[in-house]
Amino acid sequence: MAYKINNTFGTLLVTLADGTIDVATTDLTLIGKGYAGFGEKLNENLVKLLENFNNTSAPNNKIQGQLWFDQTNKQINVYDGTKFKPVGSTTNSTTQPTNAVKGDLWFDTANTQLYVYNGTAWTLIGPTTVAGTGQTVFTTDIIEDNTGQLRTILKMIANDAVVGIVSNIAFTPSGSATSGTALITAGFSTVSQGITLSTNVASAKFRGTATNSDSLGGVAAANYLRSDSADTSTGSLGILNDTGLTIGAGSDITMSLSSDDFTIAQTTQDKDIIFTVNDGGTTKEALRIKGSTGRIEHLRVGDLTVDGTNTIMNTTTLSVEDNIIELNRNISSNAGMPKYSGLKVNRGEVSTATEQDLFWVWDETFADDGTTIHGNAGGAWTAFKSASDQDLFPSAATLVDIRANIVHATSTAAQYADLAERYEADCETEIGDVMMLGGHAEVTKCNKELCDQVFGVVSESPAFLMNASAGDNNTHPMIALKGRVLVKLKGTGKAGDRVVSAGNGEARVAELEECTAFNTIGRLIKHKYNEQTTLTECVIGVK
Repeated sequence: MAYKINNTFGTLLVTLADGTIDVATTDLTLIGKGYAGFGEKLNENLVKLLENFNNTSAPNNKIQGQLWFDQTNKQINVYDGTKFKPVGSTTNSTTQPTNAVKGDLWFDTANTQLYVYNGTAWTLIGPTTVAGTGQTVFTTDIIEDNTGQLRTILKMIANDAVVGIVSNIAFTPSGSATSGTALITAGFSTVSQGITLSTNVASAKFRGTATNSDSLGGVAAANYLRSDSADTSTGSLGILNDTGLTIGAGSDITMSLSSDDFTIAQTTQDKDIIFTVNDGGTTKEALRIKGSTGRIEHLRVGDLTVDGTNTIMNTTTLSVEDNIIELNRNISSNAGMPKYSGLKVNRGEVSTATEQDLFWVWDETFADDGTTIHGNAGGAWTAFKSASDQDLFPSAATLVDIRANIVHATSTAAQYADLAERYEADCETEIGDVMMLGGHAEVTKCNKELCDQVFGVVSESPAFLMNASAGDNNTHPMIALKGRVLVKLKGTGKAGDRVVSAGNGEARVAELEECTAFNTIGRLIKHKYNEQTTLTECVIGVK
């Protein structure tokens, strides 16, 4: 009768016919009833079970729960229905086991630590503390705070000392609870949110590179000056080195010290240094130092005191808004007055008299010459030329002209000898032309002999000119009304002869019987011997 072979769960594995064996269902030889030579097969089955199918490869006909000793790795394995899994084993020794396979455990009896083999090296499972040394671990703890609340923390312990606390909330440990007092004793009177270091650990710090911080040295991060953007400071800034300060993307401006001398330097070629101010909301330039010339090109000052031997201003135009320019500021009495005080015009050369320097000065030494009403004992304004500052001695030969539009003064003398006034003429005129009122304008040339409308003569350089701003010599010639003047005189004459019009703007000497009070221009001053019309000196206004 056939055998029905079941597994431990009662499931039929195989039906063995009488006199047969089965080697395909399992890795054992299953023997049927009446099989001859069954003893050998039975004994081999016992050996296989004893050695757990010891082989370099896994059994082919494995069933769930079957053991296999892996000859290669020297490791016992169990089949879980899908694959063979190693059966863990722990080696107890003071040294690392040899011939370990992945998953092996080793308990280091010397340091009481457990390791696992990862296929390459032994990896520590724990504890991290070596036997015989202080505790060094990360461990959790529950602390009671001063409000009675329980707080869960992570303690960082090194050699039995609590170095730091990790907490998700800030709190104050209870001074009356065991857990709280222990934490206080460890150097944590308060616990901050995040990581708090123990005050019991001397110089406890975070070492390394931090990406951010709320404060540095107890000072808030917002109170530090930034180097990468615009920033301000409410405190004073000191630069305690002689190299000083550099400004500009190209290091254009430097401020430095050398032997305690302070230097502000513009290092960019031909660029200026400019000082500006806000004047009533308007930006104004107060000072400009020109880089291309090395000079102050623009300067706005209030009170200015210059103490020096020479003050040189190289400028085209000097404009002064003050109404008074004071010279000899330090003179306290007349006795201290220098001989000359005033202005000098540099002519550039002193090789000739016309190229000598010109002076407009107050001559303190000028005395009364007896020709003025008020006297000159207090000095006089004097214009003169001189070859040098050391050769100042005005005389008649060195005096120069002073020209003005209108002069308000008391005159003691005049270089020229006629009184003239400007009148509009209807024709071109020349020096010495005899003029009369009328024509298309105010005056015209006398066009006939013995003209009884004769008015005056065109003057060259009048001693006194009236109505001077009426026009110029082309439109409004200067008409001499009285005095010594050059006249276009035709023919000869003797000094003292009376002069009348001869037509075409000219004059001639008249016979006595020709003269009237209306046609007489004046009198000839000198003899005239030629017949040609020439400019001859006469005195006009004298009948």
